[in-house]
Amino acid sequence: MREAVVALASQLIRTDTAGHGEEKAVSLLAPLLAGAGFDVSTVPWSPERTSLVASWNGGGAFVLSGHVDTVPYGDAEWKHGPLSADQDGDRLFGRGSSDMKGGVAAIVLAATAAARRNARGFTVVLTAGEETGCGGAQTVLETGLMQPPEILIVGESTSNAVRLGHKGASWFEVTTSGLSAHGSRPDLGVNAIEPLADAITALRAVGQGAVHAELGARTTSVGTIRGGSQTNLVPDHARMTVDVRPVPGAPSEPVRTLLERFGRVDTVLELPAVWSPTESPVTQTIVDLVAAITGRRDEPRGVSYFTDAAVLDPSLSRSYIVGPGDPDQPHTTNESVSMRLLEQAVSIYDELLDAWDRKALG
Repeated sequence: MREAVVALASQLIRTDTAGHGEEKAVSLLAPLLAGAGFDVSTVPWSPERTSLVASWNGGGAFVLSGHVDTVPYGDAEWKHGPLSADQDGDRLFGRGSSDMKGGVAAIVLAATAAARRNARGFTVVLTAGEETGCGGAQTVLETGLMQPPEILIVGESTSNAVRLGHKGASWFEVTTSGLSAHGSRPDLGVNAIEPLADAITALRAVGQGAVHAELGARTTSVGTIRGGSQTNLVPDHARMTVDVRPVPGAPSEPVRTLLERFGRVDTVLELPAVWSPTESPVTQTIVDLVAAITGRRDEPRGVSYFTDAAVLDPSLSRSYIVGPGDPDQPHTTNESVSMRLLEQAVSIYDELLDAWDRKALG
């Protein structure tokens, strides 16, 4: 199995989907699923950016999901090329190896194996555009091709640990307007940057709100700020973006309300927090099944990044994140994944599908 999952992951890594071209990855994976008997539908998101929904035995409320896009390579020189799929020891290198083409390869191989044994109906969803706000997943949801999941498994980077959710993501753009004037006479103008400076100061005092026991506190970060065209000209326009990561009990709305005191606020992205109950029977069964394979029982924790679960799981409480990528590898230069964990991930997804088939889950 290691040889098969490494080979498929390598094919995906060599397929450039850095912010574009997910259609090429879908074209690689769709025949594998269709050949195993899945009903495969492609879902265009934008030109050459396509998601995939594959239903087995009519589909079902057990859903395996991953994304096939990656972030760009960055400007630093790679020791192993970002599209090389080089192997070195136990590591397979390339952009997306951990985030999350390795996980996608493991999902597809486990899914086709389940089909060969005529498993109970389930669904595979592979998306475009996750890295920039889950756009592909939103389009998939709107098609109605998948039913609301009872269990959603997202193959993101956890080193095959079970994670129960993540913070949300609210991205706000604050725009201010002023009046131009000569830099020697600022009293004749209105400086558009100054309200943003006041807003940044106010953000420091906004507070965290309620702290979630496992996800922690809501965070707020100023991501970008732009204004002015030259030193001796009072700027008449400025803009900044703010990244808020809400948790249950501490939403992003108070931050937006504060920002509205300083300028026009537009929402760029709004994804809710996701958390599956720690003590639910489904959670405990999944943790037990995974522990039997990995040899470790995971404490209830979340991940720091957002996932398509924020879109694909309307309940926001039936999602489990478990995948072979290392959590410290996504978006890094010389990104890599353990080939041992790739093989292990196939076994994990296979075991979860078997439990679904036996109705030990759901």
